[in-house]
Amino acid sequence: MIRTTLAASIRDALREGIQAGVWQDRLPSEPDLVRRFEASRETVRKALAMLEAEGRITRIHGKGTFIEEPLSFNPLSGILSITQELARSRHPVANRVLGGAWIPPGRIPSAFLQAFFEGEPRVFELRRLRLVRDEVLAAETSWFRAGAFPGVETADLSGSLHTLMTGRYGLAPQRVRNRFQALDFRAKEAREAAQALGSRQAIRVERALLRGREVYYAVSFTLRTDLYPLEFLQLPGRTGEEVL
Repeated sequence: MIRTTLAASIRDALREGIQAGVWQDRLPSEPDLVRRFEASRETVRKALAMLEAEGRITRIHGKGTFIEEPLSFNPLSGILSITQELARSRHPVANRVLGGAWIPPGRIPSAFLQAFFEGEPRVFELRRLRLVRDEVLAAETSWFRAGAFPGVETADLSGSLHTLMTGRYGLAPQRVRNRFQALDFRAKEAREAAQALGSRQAIRVERALLRGREVYYAVSFTLRTDLYPLEFLQLPGRTGEEVL
């Protein structure tokens, strides 16, 4: 039989209260929680530390304990923009542009993505970091086909690239190919990504956007998985059944 500590029990009760909407913006003060749960202040602080580690609350000295909106990221949601995917959790994504340059396709480090640009004289490479709550969530490198994106090097590349492609260039994919890869941190690129993310707990997603048979944009993003869970919903059904 697994014994649950009092701190864990208080954490679970607080978590359930947050999910049920008992508290909307902040939790009661520590003295109030001590009285509510008839526990020591040390035990209550342990319970709050557990919730903070889960990303459910933020404690600000002298101001209180604030409830955080739960955040998860689903690379398989069908939403092609990380910015739009995370917007549903009301957590804006900030983008830090690290650099951009025209390069020959042979310098794309992924053989999977490099093959899509075979025969192209050059592609525009853009490197960015994606941040949520001032924490780096992803290290991202994008490649733009030259003929599809005239003048891309002068565009504002600090916002949503999906919006840039659909708005300025009128490009929306007809098909999307995704490939997931575990990282080999012996490789130079993986080590650099780990350093940028501040974590070795990560997964890489490689994505190619196609119109017809031609890939016009490809991206490799390395997602940090120790801050926020990667989640996706499946709707199982048998052939011929309509899934509602």
